[in-house]
Amino acid sequence: MSHSQAPDPKPGSDPDVGPALTSGTLRYLALLALVVGLVLTSVFAWRGWRQWEYQQRLADGQVQVEALRGWMTLPYIERTHGLPQSVARAALGLPAEGGDDRSLHEWFDISGMDPVVGRSRVEALILGRSHPPVPTAPP
Repeated sequence: MSHSQAPDPKPGSDPDVGPALTSGTLRYLALLALVVGLVLTSVFAWRGWRQWEYQQRLADGQVQVEALRGWMTLPYIERTHGLPQSVARAALGLPAEGGDDRSLHEWFDISGMDPVVGRSRVEALILGRSHPPVPTAPP
């Protein structure tokens, strides 16, 4: 009885595995991975640099328009900029207590105040302080 052996299949021609990657495809995928990696690295490096600059401005006591955001709460502004809540509440016409979890945006909506006017008032109060804020630990 003679055994006939089937010829060895060509590499990459196994139907269960699929087609082999050619060197051109591998180069393309490697280049694509490199470009994606460089783009991601650039984006996160730029964001990190902007955050560092922002932290430096805050540490120097500078208040920029972008330093006050609508999501900030009065306790957060007190900790970050040293502006007592009672002063901010009086200037914005807000109740003396309560609503510590409300953002500036929510306070402006509730009081019917234009957000630009409200932010300007808070910024003027912070800029009017004679000394830079002393950072405190969060509660």
